Amino acid sequence: MLPHATTLLPDLLARRRRSGRMLVALDFDGTLSPIVPRPGDAALLDGIETSLRRLASRPDTVVAIVSGRGLADVRERVGLDRLYYAGNHGFEIEGPGIDRVHPAAARARPALESCMDGVGRALADESGTEVEDKRWTLSVHYRMADREGAEERVRAAVREHCDRPGLRVTEGKKIFEIRPDVDWHKGRATAFLLDTVAEGEAKPLPAVFIGDDRTDEDAFEVVRERGGGIVVGDPPPAETRAIAWLRGPAEVADMIRAMAEEA
Repeated sequence: MLPHATTLLPDLLARRRRSGRMLVALDFDGTLSPIVPRPGDAALLDGIETSLRRLASRPDTVVAIVSGRGLADVRERVGLDRLYYAGNHGFEIEGPGIDRVHPAAARARPALESCMDGVGRALADESGTEVEDKRWTLSVHYRMADREGAEERVRAAVREHCDRPGLRVTEGKKIFEIRPDVDWHKGRATAFLLDTVAEGEAKPLPAVFIGDDRTDEDAFEVVRERGGGIVVGDPPPAETRAIAWLRGPAEVADMIRAMAEEA
């Protein structure tokens, strides 16, 4: 059983003090925001904005939001400056000194459009499903689809229309993610941020990544030796690269507050 993240906190704070700086990277949905039936209704947990702002204002902490949502979408929902934002699983990244779109993203756009059109037609009569165009990636949501066999029909539609050269399909919580088929994901994006933020520094920058979904596992691996990944879920998954866990966004808020308020 993973230890609860409260047992990890003293080590993380000590790492930050020794190094002088730390990257704190967080997923959005299910981490900073409770999971909701309709993705468009997601919002920061009440009270967490203040702690995030205080954490980002510390000279010893760099805060990044690394999400599967489109960058403009997640930036609007968080609404804070001085943060780094990585949207579409890191295919687009913005922040102080960074404005980057992965070069493979534009090349994959025609295949994404074909996938989107095909899945949209196949699921036109499947109530409770949504095909979300995030420009550089797609999400097929089915959290609201409650007819018997809906998940199997969604999976079949995605397989038929999106399992093609140039695209990669992954699964999350009641969602299929379709992205350019390149070796790029939240882990690569987190490594890119670490290299960018720590450019010119002699020692590796300590880091923690907090997230709740399968797509966060790559990031957990990247930060494993720098501080660690924290998976959000109650109970935590049986198999994870994280080294600790939190029950939900309310406990994430508590941890952010503790890191922000350390003297």
